[in-house]
Amino acid sequence: MIKMKTRFKILLVISIFVMFYFALIPGFQICVDSEEDCSIWRELILLTRPVVTSNESIWNTGDGVSSWAGTVNGMEDPSLEDQITQNTPFIVTMIVLPFVIIGFVVVWDRK
Repeated sequence: MIKMKTRFKILLVISIFVMFYFALIPGFQICVDSEEDCSIWRELILLTRPVVTSNESIWNTGDGVSSWAGTVNGMEDPSLEDQITQNTPFIVTMIVLPFVIIGFVVVWDRK
């Protein structure tokens, strides 16, 4: 590997993922402005953006008015399990993958 200190390699991995994360939205906008097929940008954004709210509809339109899925005060808060399930792509691509790469860098440099 490159002859540099391990901490600089770790910083490089983190920097690359941060730059990738923040470059997606401007890149997507450029693609939309050029009127080309932007499906790859949409998939990348879906992989790297955390889901903050539930995408479940609070109205179950198949059963009529009585099928409100919220509470008296409004929409029901999603459970922790729902949040983890909806954020699995984000967790894998932006948290687990960098940690795995950093782990390989550390192990490789200790040889």
